Amino acid sequence: MTEDPETGTYKDCMLMSHLEEPKVTEDEEPPTEQDKRKKMLALKDPVHTVSLQQFVYEKLKAQQELLGEQGFQSLMETVDTEVVTQLQEFLQGF
Repeated sequence: MTEDPETGTYKDCMLMSHLEEPKVTEDEEPPTEQDKRKKMLALKDPVHTVSLQQFVYEKLKAQQELLGEQGFQSLMETVDTEVVTQLQEFLQGF
């Protein structure tokens, strides 16, 4: 994750889109067929297709629904306060 200095929000830098074409400068060669195959393979990897923020948010929400509000709060009280603070900052936009 990288933080956007203007908005203060986080962006998942591992996400890839099939619409994104790599920027090629004059001194670089265009992507080879091997490069294109690597990208197609990477696009099938959840690391590059699933937002980490969205994933963490959905898992926490599912746990909250499973345990109920009181059970989830009890569970979160056992988590280190620094971790809770970091989670809150990380999930700020959700």
